[in-house]
Amino acid sequence: MFNNKEKDVNRIETLIGDQCFIIGSLNVNGLIKIDGSIDGDIFCADDVILGESGHIKGNTVCDNASINGMINGNICCKSTLSIESCGKVKGDISVKKLMISEGGILDGKCTMIGYEDPNSENNNL
Repeated sequence: MFNNKEKDVNRIETLIGDQCFIIGSLNVNGLIKIDGSIDGDIFCADDVILGESGHIKGNTVCDNASINGMINGNICCKSTLSIESCGKVKGDISVKKLMISEGGILDGKCTMIGYEDPNSENNNL
């Protein structure tokens, strides 16, 4: 997902610090890094980076996500979801690409965007 992590960290437009607790939904246009806690939904037109100390209780919609903390809620990624070794996701996900590092946890259902089941009735017409 992130070819040059230093480059991506330098383009962070919104930072939620580890001492910050937000109640409510967020609408973000640029890259957001979350080290604090959010109790609400996140709608991001760009990428979401959840740090090890980060916690989200709510649904997340974004382009790409890198999860090092904990999410209790559903995730919809238009591109890639990366659950790192410290990451925990409890909820259903909808992604185009999924990467789970050793130690990463996904507790939910996964739906692949753009995947066409060759056994689907619509494809056998």
